[in-house]
Amino acid sequence: MIRKIIHIDEDKCNGCGLCATACHEGAIDIIDGKAKLVRENFCDGFGDCLPGCPTGAITFEERTRVTNTAIRFP
Repeated sequence: MIRKIIHIDEDKCNGCGLCATACHEGAIDIIDGKAKLVRENFCDGFGDCLPGCPTGAITFEERTRVTNTAIRFP
């Protein structure tokens, strides 16, 4: 399954924290003065954080979601 998720360009990030505040899912934290996607599975891909970023450091990318599969033993 492919899903949209944010990507944060650390070179463009100024560490203002507006994206972390705008993220209702709590997927972004500020670490060492830069925004980081720390809870990838919390990112809903709606992009509430994008308009909050004054430097344009946040973009979307598509990733393959890894799903849990059950292992059956004989």
